[in-house]
Amino acid sequence: MQPAGAAVPAQDRTDTITPRLGLPQLPWLALLTGLALLLNTLPLPLFFGVQLLLGSVPPILALLLWRTWWAVPLGTVASLQTWRLWGHPWAIVIFSLEMVWLCLGLRRFNGPPAQDSNGRVVLQAIAYWLLLGTPLVLLFYGRVMGIDPANVTVVAVKQSFNGVFNTMLAFAGLILVRAVQARRGEGPGLSLRGVIVTLTLMAITLPTLLIGISAGQQLEQAVQSGALDGLRTVSLAVSRAGAGDATKRLLMDQLGGDLAYRRIEASGRTVSSDPALFVRLDDQFSDGGRNHVPVADLAILIPRGPMPALRRWVNGYWSYSQQYAGPGGPYLVQVVQPARPMVVRLQQQSAALLGVTMAVLVLGALVGHWLGRRFERECALVLSPLQNTTRLMQPLRLSPVSELRSMALLVNHRIRQVNLLSESLRQANARLRQSQLELRELLTCDPLTGCGNRKALGRRLEEEWLRSRRSGEPLTCLCFAVDGFADLKRRWGRRAGDVLLQGLAEATRSRLRVTDHIFRSGADGFTLLATGCGADHAMTLARTLQEVLGQVTLTPPPDHPARRSGPQLGLDPIRIRVSMGVSCLTAQLERPEDLLLAAEQALAAAQRGAGAGLIFQGTPTAEAA
Repeated sequence: MQPAGAAVPAQDRTDTITPRLGLPQLPWLALLTGLALLLNTLPLPLFFGVQLLLGSVPPILALLLWRTWWAVPLGTVASLQTWRLWGHPWAIVIFSLEMVWLCLGLRRFNGPPAQDSNGRVVLQAIAYWLLLGTPLVLLFYGRVMGIDPANVTVVAVKQSFNGVFNTMLAFAGLILVRAVQARRGEGPGLSLRGVIVTLTLMAITLPTLLIGISAGQQLEQAVQSGALDGLRTVSLAVSRAGAGDATKRLLMDQLGGDLAYRRIEASGRTVSSDPALFVRLDDQFSDGGRNHVPVADLAILIPRGPMPALRRWVNGYWSYSQQYAGPGGPYLVQVVQPARPMVVRLQQQSAALLGVTMAVLVLGALVGHWLGRRFERECALVLSPLQNTTRLMQPLRLSPVSELRSMALLVNHRIRQVNLLSESLRQANARLRQSQLELRELLTCDPLTGCGNRKALGRRLEEEWLRSRRSGEPLTCLCFAVDGFADLKRRWGRRAGDVLLQGLAEATRSRLRVTDHIFRSGADGFTLLATGCGADHAMTLARTLQEVLGQVTLTPPPDHPARRSGPQLGLDPIRIRVSMGVSCLTAQLERPEDLLLAAEQALAAAQRGAGAGLIFQGTPTAEAA
């Protein structure tokens, strides 16, 4: 609450002072007037015979910027161009009353001028066309001018959409001007509600309009292509049949009884199905141009003289002309057909597409205002406790959104805290990931030999088993162990046994392929998984590996007591013997464990045999290491 008699800060006074149109604004007003006249001279075609005029955008923008009554005569001057385009003055009356309606609505129902950026002007434009604009169109075009109902419907929907769409564009221009002013530290700033309304309208309306234009153009192309095909068929029949041939009349009756043709020969002789019609077309009609007839070779003939544009298209004729070569020289065949049925159909489709687009525009305005009000309410709830704080804060660059200016200070403070916390969490996560990697290494790796442990063996065996079953690739499991390892370890000590196991692991890794995997599967045993290795190659691999491992020797440690007992103990390096068991993947093995079990059983059988041996799936061989 502001105490009585207290001075209002300058920043707060910007919300209550009404912007006035003074000398500095006159050049901008003149520029907007010229822009309005220019935009009305460049109509944008939407559908067949339907054009969009943007001349009312500058007057509405001037009204939103300065709340000046000069926007009404500015809109009237801009709408004068419609008299030349459409051949009647009633659009001037309708557009001028729209500007009066918007001026009254902003002054009486929109509060202070700073609130003009809240987007209510779009709702006021919708209300005008629903309550006053559309009834005026029905009155002037239907009653006064006597236009057919199909055309009146098109005009009503088109002008309603045109008016609301122009208001939407003008409001978007106001938001842009407010954004530029806010960047310079001027003006009342942006309204969050207005930004939401603008973005919602643009996101919903523009795609719908583009889709509708595309659909309308495709429909127009299809209808005109159909008309061209019929005229071309009759023209070809006329060129090939004689003057009194009944085929032409039958074909014309099937395609449409209103078709007419004439054949002009090189000598000047003319044969026509309706001479009076072609005389009238030559005297009173002219080519309508290519603006509304994109199909090549098809033309539309429209009446000359002062006439509303709507009646020109309805009373026109489709025309197709083609020159042919005959025995007597070249001749020209022209076929015409009334355009009314197809034009009325196109206008009905245009009205339907415009109606859908208008409904989407109204829906977008309502949704945008609903969202804007929700955001305003949420911002008010967030700002209410922050405005009561007495903590000193350093000045920061304020957001151009007026509702977010007070929130920027708190948000920046929170961001700094979150960044510090995020960095701490990132470092903690890095340490945690490193700990997880180390733990995984400890759980799956034998610390003495560096080979995988029994757990890693089970996981890898299951993966390779499934892969081999899918691809049909062979898989071999090879188990080997040192004969009499317990006696050697008991005689020469645990340290000597560890060194021996490390030597076996290193010798094995030196002869493995990239796709082979070595694991320590027991106190004195190792297991090798060889992918892509069949039975023949498995035996070759086992023999090679047995020869390599047979070269590993055990050297007694220098500090062992046997070193001091004399030469009778045999202190030379001791050669070891290695037994092996090999199994290959076959259809009889139903589980991954069966493959490992078969190799371990073969190893046990080899160890029970005479000395070190090699056994393949439990079948002993004659070869010894």
